Amino acid sequence: MRPEVPDVTDPPDGEEYREPRSALSGRLIACGGLLPALLVAAAVVLGIAADPVWFVAVPVVLLAPPFSIAISLLMRNRRTGIVVGDAGLTVGALGAARGAYLIPWSAIDTTRIETSPRLVDAMMRARRIFSPTRYWGVPRRMADFTIPAGVLVPPFARAVLVVELAEATSVVGEPPPPRRYFGNYLNVNSFSRSYRTEVSSLWLVPTRHPDRLALALAEHGFS
Repeated sequence: MRPEVPDVTDPPDGEEYREPRSALSGRLIACGGLLPALLVAAAVVLGIAADPVWFVAVPVVLLAPPFSIAISLLMRNRRTGIVVGDAGLTVGALGAARGAYLIPWSAIDTTRIETSPRLVDAMMRARRIFSPTRYWGVPRRMADFTIPAGVLVPPFARAVLVVELAEATSVVGEPPPPRRYFGNYLNVNSFSRSYRTEVSSLWLVPTRHPDRLALALAEHGFS
């Protein structure tokens, strides 16, 4: 049974479309939340009912690379959302003090909704885009770059809103503070490095309801 993912909420006045938690697919929730939680719960039950040595499995599960990476990516993507309103597109960490951005309609050149995960992957590789919402650490051969504020593609994304801006300076919002990400000596002569987020002309935002989003965009003349 697939985990339930919250559906589109009813938008308040002035908004035609609101999709909170648009990055939380069932697979991401399962890998970063449900599966680790079940394994930890099983270890606790076995520790109580069978042998206390099973309690050792609790930190092992949480710190094991596959699970720690999946949990981290789930937390990074948990607040990502999309709002279509009178003023423009609002994307990013909805409700947060930093990391949410308003893109006025006048600043948008083109929009499209890409439903091929392979094409999205190819786009990110071709442009050498690093996004902490998709990668836990810095990929190879990507040492010198900034993090695009609007590239919010999570793992397992099935549909992505692609927005090309004509005027990036019109975007309203404060990027998150610089953070350290791990290159593990593959990209630079250090274990980790601090990277800052900058507003760019390309925005990639996940959606779980491409048809509904397309209808809302069409109301403003975008297909």
